[in-house]
Amino acid sequence: MTLLGGLDSSDTSRPAIQRLSSGSATSLGTLQTPVHDAAAVRLGSAVYLFGGGQSSSVSSIVRLDPATGQTQPAGSLPQPNSDLGAAAINGTAYLVGGYTSRAPLDTILAWRPGGTPAVVGKLPQPLRYAAVTAVLGKVLIAGGDTPQGPSRQVLEFDPSTRQVSSLGTLPQAVSHAAAGSLGGYAYVIGGRTGNGTPTRDITAIDPRTGAISPAGQLPQALSDATVAGLSQTIMLAGGRSSGGAVDNILELTRGRGGTGARATKASGYLTPGSDPSVLPGNVLIADKLNNRLLEVTPQGKIVWRFPRSGDLTGGQSFLIPDDAFYANGGQQIIATQEDNYVISVIDTATHKILYRYGHPGVPGSSANYVFNPDDAIQLRNGNIIAADIKNCRLIEIRPQQHNLAAQLGETGNCVHDPPNAFGSPNGAFPISGGGVVVTEINGDWVDVFDRNGKLTAATNPPGYGYPSDTNEVRPGVYLTVDYEQPGGIMEFDAHGKVLWRYSPSGPDELNHPSLALPLPNGDVLANDDYNHRVIVVDPRTNRIVWQYGHTGVTGTSPGYLNNPDGVDLASPHSLIDRFPGVRGLPGH
Repeated sequence: MTLLGGLDSSDTSRPAIQRLSSGSATSLGTLQTPVHDAAAVRLGSAVYLFGGGQSSSVSSIVRLDPATGQTQPAGSLPQPNSDLGAAAINGTAYLVGGYTSRAPLDTILAWRPGGTPAVVGKLPQPLRYAAVTAVLGKVLIAGGDTPQGPSRQVLEFDPSTRQVSSLGTLPQAVSHAAAGSLGGYAYVIGGRTGNGTPTRDITAIDPRTGAISPAGQLPQALSDATVAGLSQTIMLAGGRSSGGAVDNILELTRGRGGTGARATKASGYLTPGSDPSVLPGNVLIADKLNNRLLEVTPQGKIVWRFPRSGDLTGGQSFLIPDDAFYANGGQQIIATQEDNYVISVIDTATHKILYRYGHPGVPGSSANYVFNPDDAIQLRNGNIIAADIKNCRLIEIRPQQHNLAAQLGETGNCVHDPPNAFGSPNGAFPISGGGVVVTEINGDWVDVFDRNGKLTAATNPPGYGYPSDTNEVRPGVYLTVDYEQPGGIMEFDAHGKVLWRYSPSGPDELNHPSLALPLPNGDVLANDDYNHRVIVVDPRTNRIVWQYGHTGVTGTSPGYLNNPDGVDLASPHSLIDRFPGVRGLPGH
């Protein structure tokens, strides 16, 4: 979310451009001309600012690159205009009403980058300070100031017919309100009532039926807030209360089912709209390209990290960890550094590397060498099982003797012939009854073994170009991801029948997810590698209900990741806690 201009506590127009993230705002640049009461929408990769007020209204259109904070002129409105509303639909900005410094306006303008604003609709009467949002392909217009005073009207503008129609009336007249849409509903948030005092009320509007009903209340009465709608939340910044200007940042989320909404102060480092209650405990993240491991609470607070300054001894490195799993009730973590050819055992209390198998930076297949090891899991007897991808084998390491206790697959024989050979296996995960499920990259195979080494199933997950890290949801049901763009998450049975699939398009599209784990409540935890985020998906609604990391944005600060490639849950919900019966590779 980007904040542009506005009024400060002394009612002076501000030139500031700020980026809003994780409950706080940081400076991004400045506008050439300070303004307030402008309107803004995002079209493509740019944000466009329309009009606004100084000592009088202005007619400028300004383009902002939100990645750099750079601005440039992008055109002019037909006349000066402030106090207007705006919504974007299919690459077009629709500008509603406003004020010329002399008179309110009754027009709806349409504008596309590179074009000229054109009148495409007329309001029943001049209107300023209306709540405006796009919902289901139409522009919803609620309340606002008319020449006769604040309004209760709810209007709908259809861009396809250019018709303005009445949708209903608000519970009370309101102006200076914010508006946003979630889940096909529009929400009118706060505003000033007929006597000019701010209100806490949130009103829901169903554009399909015209139903208008109370939806909740803000933590405090608020008007004139800046609003931005995200995929799962509406963000509110600033505004005015009865005591004057406020600097709060709020997020409004909708409950599961119904139109009720809840507004809370944005905090922590989660993506707005995240629900911490979906997680049973802390999450371990292998933050691959940041060369670190993080343990994050459901609220998004980092409570453990490795390595800190001083954690590594002379000559040690800790590079590109791609997976990490808890061991010994959370006292240890086993990390595979796939592209650095080593497996590390880390003590969580002392932050020290206790054991390593492999030579950092040197691949191989002989004793104490591995070639792209993946998903190393420590068993209760202390042994470690792992997929050794480019050696095309599964290995069981005996740390005390520093040798292999067992191996499945012939080294270098990279074909699908389990258990004699495996085509680049990228995961060997424990399952109920003491067996394992193996994922092969070559041929896209998922192989299920019982504890005696018998192959009980071998399937090709349908429609998946690169299945990764298959694991068990419950006996006979498996969870895998498609390491592609667009990627996917899928549950299927031992016969290959798809039971659930999540492959969204648009802003929630997955980009090379590499691991998904089932949660006790039926949700799914996954790392979406190239989107630099860890997410929880609710299979009942196919919605992301929790996210740590900023989609498509890398960073090292709290709340940011860089190609997270592995996750696990803290004990007693860790992967190995769920499958205590595994004693080693199948048949050994």
